[in-house]
Amino acid sequence: MYIRFDLRCNEETQKKIHPILRHKIKKWKELSLVNRAVLTYHFPYPYVQRESLYLCLDIPTVQEPIEAEVTVSRETQRQIPSVIMQFVNDLCQENPIELAIINWKFNMKRRKKSKEQRGLSYYNGAPVEEILRFASVGTEIALEILEKLEENEKPWSQDTELSKFICSRLRNEFGADYRWMKWALHFVCNPLMIPEYYVTFPHGNRALKHIKSDP
Repeated sequence: MYIRFDLRCNEETQKKIHPILRHKIKKWKELSLVNRAVLTYHFPYPYVQRESLYLCLDIPTVQEPIEAEVTVSRETQRQIPSVIMQFVNDLCQENPIELAIINWKFNMKRRKKSKEQRGLSYYNGAPVEEILRFASVGTEIALEILEKLEENEKPWSQDTELSKFICSRLRNEFGADYRWMKWALHFVCNPLMIPEYYVTFPHGNRALKHIKSDP
């Protein structure tokens, strides 16, 4: 089941805890506690959502409840591995963070249905399972980039090289004509805190400079 931990905090706190969380994601995957993960920033502008860092984890030990609700019940929360739940609780206590635990897949289905009933598109008509797929793959590529930049001062010397790396990884995962490539790229760029056009139209070293300037 995909659990979304809404870590409701300001931009400064999100930037502070983001590196901590991405290292934890790697460890939890190695321990087989988590299959897939999505990690996205949400700031006030241009977003309309509450300020939050979304930590979305596909946790195999958590079963979908028979009667799903947006807010995860206490009973379902007890299925979350204690090492994950304890870490998230400690993180919230140590920082000014308000926590909400959401059934991400169910919440997404409701939002998709609501938008489509109003004649609006939700992720360009992508099925929910496909959204989960391109969001997790995009996040995986972004965290790989951040890890490489930590380990090596110059894994890429130009934005054009970084762009080729990202586009190659996306094509390998989805194929060249993937219908939702735009959104897959979005989930790469969000954790890197760069706009998508830095990748689609690389110029100079704006992307690399911006990524390296943030914690």
